[in-house]
Amino acid sequence: MLATATMMLHRAQVPAEIIVVEWNPPVGVEPIHEVIERVPGGESVPIRVIRVPTAVHMSMPHHKAHPIFEHTAENVAFRRARGKFILKTNIDNILSPDTVMFIARRQLREDTVYRATYVEYDVTCPETEGMGPEELLGWVFDRPELISGVNMELSELSEKYPEDTSVCTDGHGGEIPVAPQRPFYWAGSGDFVLTSRRLVMGIHGYPEVAQNWQTDDLIHCRLRAAGVRQVVLQPPCVTLHQNHRRINRVRASTRWVVTDSNFEDVCKNPFRPLPTEIGLDGSWGFANHDFEEFVV
Repeated sequence: MLATATMMLHRAQVPAEIIVVEWNPPVGVEPIHEVIERVPGGESVPIRVIRVPTAVHMSMPHHKAHPIFEHTAENVAFRRARGKFILKTNIDNILSPDTVMFIARRQLREDTVYRATYVEYDVTCPETEGMGPEELLGWVFDRPELISGVNMELSELSEKYPEDTSVCTDGHGGEIPVAPQRPFYWAGSGDFVLTSRRLVMGIHGYPEVAQNWQTDDLIHCRLRAAGVRQVVLQPPCVTLHQNHRRINRVRASTRWVVTDSNFEDVCKNPFRPLPTEIGLDGSWGFANHDFEEFVV
């Protein structure tokens, strides 16, 4: 993801930075900033690595059950981001070139959250070994089975969100319906969340609770409660999620504070304090901490 993103952002002349949060670094493993390999073609896009030490992790409730608190880590990045807009994505996602070109047009609205069509594909196969970022992009987005899946998604999304069908390719046209009039786009909710820094700061990012699963969706509950409009970018604007094994879900299930049974109520009241939640005094994202930072 880092290589393809830096290359495309550099070529599209998007003034951007990439923030990677290294939460609770494991003992005996090389620091992330020492193993990131920069490839030629993305020089204008710095990669900032923010290191959150084990002592901070251990200060959180139920820290023994989770090696990482993903969304608290993302809040750390939100608080330290310098751009006018923030794209929250994950290291296992690859943006399509058209998605980057949409961003490069600089037509983003500050009152809107943008989602990109979420598709899954396995790119960790022998055929991709040794490929550079440009070659990998050309290979993966030309796969017939991927194209077929994307076309199916387009058919469904264009019917569900007709006002958004051409936003990816043509930009905004007309007014965006107010959020409560439109259904959430849930799929891969945390893999592409593009909105203004002002809005993220206003809603205080994610609730910082002692779990990872299901809390990903809560940023959308908060954005909707704040009256933010939603645009679903449709193909060819795609975020491609690389299939991988899911871990760290059942292990702490007895301590979950957000569950299937109470999620709807939590989503309707997304700013109500939750059990184990920290950062309620305005210090969310460990705003008062001075973490080590490395620029790659």
